Amino acid sequence: MKIEENYSIKDINSLRINQFAKYFCSIETVEQLQEAIEFSKIKKIPLLFIGEGSNVVFTSDYDGLIIRNNIFGKIEHDKRIVEISSGENWHNFVKWSLSKERYGLENLALIPGTVGASPIQNIGAYGKEVSAFIKEVKTINTLTAEERLFSKEDCEFGYRSSLFQNKKEYFITSVVFGTNTDPDIDISYDSLLKFFRASSMEIETLTPKDVFDGVSSLRSTILPDHNKEFNVGSFFKNLVLGEEDFKKLTKIINVPYYQTNSSYKVSSGYLLEKGGWKGKGVKNVRISEKHASVLTTSGSLDGKEVVRFANSIIDDIYSKFRVKLEIEPTLI
Repeated sequence: MKIEENYSIKDINSLRINQFAKYFCSIETVEQLQEAIEFSKIKKIPLLFIGEGSNVVFTSDYDGLIIRNNIFGKIEHDKRIVEISSGENWHNFVKWSLSKERYGLENLALIPGTVGASPIQNIGAYGKEVSAFIKEVKTINTLTAEERLFSKEDCEFGYRSSLFQNKKEYFITSVVFGTNTDPDIDISYDSLLKFFRASSMEIETLTPKDVFDGVSSLRSTILPDHNKEFNVGSFFKNLVLGEEDFKKLTKIINVPYYQTNSSYKVSSGYLLEKGGWKGKGVKNVRISEKHASVLTTSGSLDGKEVVRFANSIIDDIYSKFRVKLEIEPTLI
């Protein structure tokens, strides 16, 4: 394992923010992880784990050790339960699951990032969240070097949130998933249902592979490729409003919504588009012309420029609609 100094992180974060890490290394095994942790203790510096850098925003240089997770591997415990190492690419895992006739994850196709990042943000798309499939999360405490197993309940999953957002000392080594042995088709989410109704396919005979392909096609159509237009996917969380706040919003603007129990999910992209932000921006950062909740960069800027632009959007949307958007990726 090689530890590099004054390392440019531009190529390891998908916004291509041009900041530097005091130290950087890649790990491929738990033993290398422990070696990196020991280095950080000797140097008395903080450490930060990164997968594909698709859900972080670096707001300044990092005065510590950034550890890139390249731990790979899959263990099939039985027909339903599978354990995936945290460095595995998320989309490739979903694709592999289908090839093994493990169903249920199709709606989460083409989400950028690693398997290890999926519980942290409780990633979701088209009416599904990864927490519905997680059985356990295996970790190592970077402060004590102790292993700890988190049950689904221990993870405290919420909308795009989990315990791990505040307990950053836990490094996720693998995630245990419970998949379905029988096809579990769910295209009830409005935009996904419209996509299939507009296709030539018979909805009643859709297969999990059809849903996987459809979700991949839909995401490719409405979302910019983060390798070409640098982005982290949805930059702003969709709003989850109680009945009172939802009624206040609808007095200002009629919005499409997705109701679950007593809460109402409202697209942040819809409000951003109606607020006039789609395709708008400044020199190095703007809102995508493809999707109004996606922020893209030129690949030549620092993190503070991104945050300033995002905050100006949040303030403007609040002034127009009296709701406060939240940034989805983690600010570092």
